[in-house]
Amino acid sequence: MTSVNFEVIKIEKAMKPGWVVVTLKFKDSSKEYAYVRRAYKNTTVIDGCRIYFNADYQVEKVEREYETKGVKKLSTANQVGTTSTKIKSEIENKGIEIPKVQIPEVKDEVRHDKYDVIKCCLECGIPVYLAGPAGSGKNYTVEQIAKELGWNFYFSNSIQQEYKLTGFIDAGGNFHETEFYKACTDENECIFFLDEMDASIPEVLVLLNAAIANGYFEFPNGRVDFDHVHFVAAGNTIGNGADDMYTGRMVLDQATLDRFAIIEFDYCLKIEMAITHNNTELVEFIHQMRKEAESKGIRATFSYRCMTMITKLEAKGINLEMAMKISIVKGLDKDTINTFNPNGNTKYHNALRKIQLAA
Repeated sequence: MTSVNFEVIKIEKAMKPGWVVVTLKFKDSSKEYAYVRRAYKNTTVIDGCRIYFNADYQVEKVEREYETKGVKKLSTANQVGTTSTKIKSEIENKGIEIPKVQIPEVKDEVRHDKYDVIKCCLECGIPVYLAGPAGSGKNYTVEQIAKELGWNFYFSNSIQQEYKLTGFIDAGGNFHETEFYKACTDENECIFFLDEMDASIPEVLVLLNAAIANGYFEFPNGRVDFDHVHFVAAGNTIGNGADDMYTGRMVLDQATLDRFAIIEFDYCLKIEMAITHNNTELVEFIHQMRKEAESKGIRATFSYRCMTMITKLEAKGINLEMAMKISIVKGLDKDTINTFNPNGNTKYHNALRKIQLAA
């Protein structure tokens, strides 16, 4: 992967909230270029490189995230819904040339931003708890890591009865295995993944906690010792119990939480670009819908799944308004739908307005 091929001259706050104007100079050019970009937690991405800056808009570091070689670029000034008229005027008044840019199509397998830190913890034998919203790809990322390391992968969803972890012996004397048992008796390195741990009963977590601490487990058919099982758990909360979004979650005791490295696992922009085939309009629209839901206290989830649905439905030529009704605003009543007011003029913004008018 090539290094950063430009120098950041300055970063300024744009007229549109949440956006910045980045002035830079490429190594093979004497001209200065200005980019208008959305800022994500004091970072922004230009030409495949992530730029980190502080609260005073001073550059802290620049790191390349992906290659852009050979990709035809389009002017940011022509990207509908991403650059407002005021920002365009701001750039034009500076007399600065705006280069043609576009996020490149992702061809290789995309990895979540937290991929490396999760992998590092597992290689060090540290149990991991992934806390993040529904549909953020926790399960898939751990499977990716297991595949790369050549480890077997065992999965179990939230456990509501002890026997679904321990297994049981039936009336005929036959032992019924669980995924946890299979992991413990596997001869190879493996990962046992417990999804929705914050929705599992406390008795199960006590048993699992003891197994991690002791390196063995007493199954109904006998004790099994293990030193090859790597534990990963996931949940939508950080063990604080139910909230407005996830009402069925339980409080996790500190003995359990202390056993795990807790990693916050949010949606990843690189993955969103990959699953939407670099549809910047759709990605930006979904980001706005998430922020609207959060700021207005609306119980709605706009995950990778809704992005995947709308992308597939559009490819099949279905009416956009209908596609959005069944994939994005699904399950929301008319009054709730009318509370959304994302700013933009893309086809998704316009389709939402038509849905609202018809509601």
